[in-house]
Amino acid sequence: MKYTKYHYKKKNDGAKFITSLVMTTLAAIAIGLIGAWVVLKVMPIINSNGLQPVINTNNNTQNNNTQNNEQQFKEQKFSFIQCGYFSKEDNAKQVVAKIGNDFNPFIAKDETGKFRVLAGVTSEDKLAEVTEKLKSKGVENAKISMVLNQNDEVQGQIAAITEGYLQIINTANDEEVKEINTKDFKVWTKELKEVSDGKGVDILKEYKAHIEALPELITRENTVSEVEYIYSILSKVQE
Repeated sequence: MKYTKYHYKKKNDGAKFITSLVMTTLAAIAIGLIGAWVVLKVMPIINSNGLQPVINTNNNTQNNNTQNNEQQFKEQKFSFIQCGYFSKEDNAKQVVAKIGNDFNPFIAKDETGKFRVLAGVTSEDKLAEVTEKLKSKGVENAKISMVLNQNDEVQGQIAAITEGYLQIINTANDEEVKEINTKDFKVWTKELKEVSDGKGVDILKEYKAHIEALPELITRENTVSEVEYIYSILSKVQE
């Protein structure tokens, strides 16, 4: 009997324990639900009465605007070196002779009838080196920057073509290089996406047609006229 009573009492104690545990759990759930109700129902009312914490969104707005601007305009810059601007062509020719064959000097006549002497085009990282070499020859110079938008469909293709084209020209201008084959570059240009509309689309089509008509081989003798042509294309885009 003792054994039976003992086990009977243990069962009652266990039942009480379980009942207590269930009640505690239900109480905790009830408290949690009440708390959630307060957050969902009462807090919006408090917030609407002007007690909502202040959150500074200006930085986020500025960052978003900056990102949008970067997406709208991603620049690619080409720098031409101007070595004089003359009303008489003879004066311009004298400066070209002074510059010599170390660069790709040419004369560009503008819409006013004046003559601009340009010592070719260079990348930003080589700009200082080129300008110092010209100064050592006694040739004063200044940079003319032409900036294209890579995110614009037309200007983006013109920029890409120009970058590849200049690589060919600069390589061909190396004294140790006899000639450069343009076949791969012409194929690459032809495979670029066809652009049917947009500002400057006619300039892009003209540019592609010029590349397609290039001779199979470019030598150092071709480089000046080709740099001059690139300048004319970029000038049209900048107008």
